[in-house]
Amino acid sequence: MAMHILLALPILFLASDRSHAQVSPTIGTHSLTYLVDTTGSMYYNIQQLKLVNDWLLDQIVAQLPCGDRNYTMVEFNDPTFGQVHTTNSIEKFKSFFHDLYAYDGGDCPELVMNGLKVALETSPPGSIILVLTDASSKDYTDTELINNIRSLINTKQSQVLFLTTGHCWDLNEPSFLIYRDIASQSYGHVFQISILDMGRIFNYLDFTLSRPINSIVKVFYKYYDDLNHCDNFTATDDFTTLLVITDGPITSITIAGPDAKDPNLKTIVSESWGSLYEIKKPAKGSWKICVVSSRTHAVQVEGLTATNDCNPVNTSCEDCDPNAICEEYPEFFQCICKDGFKGDGLSCSDVNECDYHWLNNCTDGYCENTIGSYFCRCPDGYTRGTGNTCVDIDECSSSHLNKCHPSEICINYDGSYMCQCPPGVIGDGFGCQPDPCSKGVCGSNMECIPNDSSYSCSDPCVNHTVLDEPWRSTCSDLYENIRCDSDKVGWYRFIGRGGVRMPQYCVKEKSCNTEAPMWLNGSHPIPADGIVSRQACAHWAGDCCHWSSTVQIKACPGGYHVYKLNRTPTCSLAYCTDARSHNDDCSCTEDEECRFVSRSYGCYCKDNRTISSFKDLTPSVSCGVKIMKTTLRKCQLRALKLEHTYIYLMNSHCYTFLNDNTTNTYSVLSTLQAGNCGTTLTTNRTHAFYKTSFEFLFILYGGIIRDKLITTSTCIYPLDMRLSLITAVNPIISTTNISTNGTGEFKAHMAVFNSSDCKYPYEGTEITLYTHTVIYIGVFLDGPDPSQYALVLKNCYATPSSNPDDPIKYYIIKNRCPVRYDDTVKVQKNGLTSEAQFSFEVFAFALDYKQVYLHCEVYACLSSTGNCAPTCKSRAMDEMTEDTFNIKIGPFIRQDEAPAPAATSTTKSTTSAPAPTTTSSAASGKHSSWAVTVLLMFISLDLFSGK
Repeated sequence: MAMHILLALPILFLASDRSHAQVSPTIGTHSLTYLVDTTGSMYYNIQQLKLVNDWLLDQIVAQLPCGDRNYTMVEFNDPTFGQVHTTNSIEKFKSFFHDLYAYDGGDCPELVMNGLKVALETSPPGSIILVLTDASSKDYTDTELINNIRSLINTKQSQVLFLTTGHCWDLNEPSFLIYRDIASQSYGHVFQISILDMGRIFNYLDFTLSRPINSIVKVFYKYYDDLNHCDNFTATDDFTTLLVITDGPITSITIAGPDAKDPNLKTIVSESWGSLYEIKKPAKGSWKICVVSSRTHAVQVEGLTATNDCNPVNTSCEDCDPNAICEEYPEFFQCICKDGFKGDGLSCSDVNECDYHWLNNCTDGYCENTIGSYFCRCPDGYTRGTGNTCVDIDECSSSHLNKCHPSEICINYDGSYMCQCPPGVIGDGFGCQPDPCSKGVCGSNMECIPNDSSYSCSDPCVNHTVLDEPWRSTCSDLYENIRCDSDKVGWYRFIGRGGVRMPQYCVKEKSCNTEAPMWLNGSHPIPADGIVSRQACAHWAGDCCHWSSTVQIKACPGGYHVYKLNRTPTCSLAYCTDARSHNDDCSCTEDEECRFVSRSYGCYCKDNRTISSFKDLTPSVSCGVKIMKTTLRKCQLRALKLEHTYIYLMNSHCYTFLNDNTTNTYSVLSTLQAGNCGTTLTTNRTHAFYKTSFEFLFILYGGIIRDKLITTSTCIYPLDMRLSLITAVNPIISTTNISTNGTGEFKAHMAVFNSSDCKYPYEGTEITLYTHTVIYIGVFLDGPDPSQYALVLKNCYATPSSNPDDPIKYYIIKNRCPVRYDDTVKVQKNGLTSEAQFSFEVFAFALDYKQVYLHCEVYACLSSTGNCAPTCKSRAMDEMTEDTFNIKIGPFIRQDEAPAPAATSTTKSTTSAPAPTTTSSAASGKHSSWAVTVLLMFISLDLFSGK
């Protein structure tokens, strides 16, 4: 059974009427508030939080919690804090998270306490406040601020939980210990976790949020500096369940009930950062808990009581789902879905534990879902070990596990095996015969090639394959194209600028563009040695010879060597070449030339530019869609007797590095994101300017800084729809996911602009517009190579509510074409590129609806098909059958009267862009009466539903 997804809210009932509408709206339920650090280093934390939050809210919905719940999200950054979003809608709360993004930052610590004060002020009493950050507190010394927080905790009785994935200095610094002080006062916790542990902590929230507040009693809470301790607490009520929650590294925990009886303790979560245990039907009386820990920690006990407030009617256990258990109480029954299922007890469905990594403990192999549980399956060549791990099967340990002939040698590898003929015979390992070459008939300088019972002699210096592959160089690191030489069989010669001989030393892991680089464990032969055998080793997991194979080598006339390779033992392994070995004194790249300088030949830049000091280095800059690339030429570095390995870049963790032996360059890749690693963004009316400053230190052996180079890279882009949204402070934008059969997942973004060039987006949370104002809608694709696809708007329509299925619909685009009954609709782009644009005048719905939402059904069309752009020449196009994806934006708040000609229109949203334009008063009056008349006619003909 899946022990990590126990769902805490039972459905309590007393009769057969189960209508959810009868749930009392007055029952107190915990409200949930997130306080989220949105600085740039939180990017991956926020992505994981989005995933975990969606799961948590879906679990709560499946449990049908009682009463209304308030959801709040507060953001804090530096120097800004206090952006607040509040709703009672789970779906809208999810959308808050999907719109979250990390930006700016670059320093540590952060304004956590200022954000917490806003969260306490804006949250209902009794809320659970979850603080997510990777930094210590910058504002912990503000005495007035801290006192206000303590007062709010006492007043609101809210519980504060800190989820920290990092800190700035030390766990014992006051800037971090403030979290412990706040948590202790609020009956909360400090969980120091990795990003991937977030889901397991949310199991505790699942238990708490799925119950009414009045069903939870605080039984015991204490914060400890002591490492070992025992404490007593008393269960005075007839609790349904006791929850024991700890934070910090707990080595062991024991709990004894009244009369020293061991309770039925169930482990929900047990990790190094904390634990959660459940005790069903605990006895009343005195309990004892003993803990052994290695650091400061807290222990909390909550008593949970089943209540019948949710539905005051009567029924029996027969109504429970077959996958639920029924618990009887004096006045009611309780249905609870079994482990591995979710639901309200009346209806339970299987949980797919493999969908989320925190619901299973398959540490190796892969997870396979079963009804009510899951199974950890290992790949071929492995079997299950302890703790759901996968261990190698030694196929050579038994003849039943391999297909080798009894006379053959079985060689076991990690996850596989190989059959090998013994000395003196030849074959493929599954069939062997006497080797006619076993008596040395060709001598030591020639290779003997058997052919059934005969043979032939071949000189490998003449008969070999040439490999000119610079990626094999020991100077090449691991990039996206991981190499493997499992197909290399025969004699080979290495040539080119990557090197001509295998290295005779242990090469560092993830070099030579492979995971485990192979090097020669021995010396190269001289011509007099003939063909010799050597061991080739692969460096992996800290072991310089984790895998090995035998290669044959011959020194050939002309000073080169050839190698007989017999596949690598597994993937990803590849044979390396020593970057220091060359065909001649000068093995130069295309941008270099060989010159005799200082009594020796060397490679120098072809431009013949004098490089005598660091200030002569001239990095080049190339600007991509999302990346700025700053490049140093290696030939310039070598003129200063430097290698790229000597370079250290300040704040190197912010960047990605590319060592390209093909172009003979060393590049720094930085993301085009303002605030990331000091990147700045400025704009004017036509262009956006990204600037990043770099400080290169050139460090020699022994940690000596030889010199440094300070340079600035700039990328300039013309403002377009995408950049305008990135540079806006708070654009009104909506996003949806689009899947295709080709490239994969895309995102479609829709935003509202007040100019036809789509450079000035509306900002804020809603848009207030006068009737007849022209608004411009821009939609574009974002994802892997969107240039291959055209974005198609199939249907776009307005509704007076956020519901896309609202029976009242006013079509603007229908079946890819603008509607003919509204001549204000203009479609600038549709099905042409990865962007689409259209515009229309704001109109009024009949029956005095004051707000309008815009919905679009969109899809990504492969441009190469040639069927993406609509023609719209006939009165009707053939109905398209593509799967579409919905995207929504709004609300647009309508004001009836247009402003005077000299006045500037105003909106609730703030924007630095020019005010939207309006039509003339004569045209406005004509269109207003037309719009209302048409809309009333559509209602009477039932055309709003698209019939």
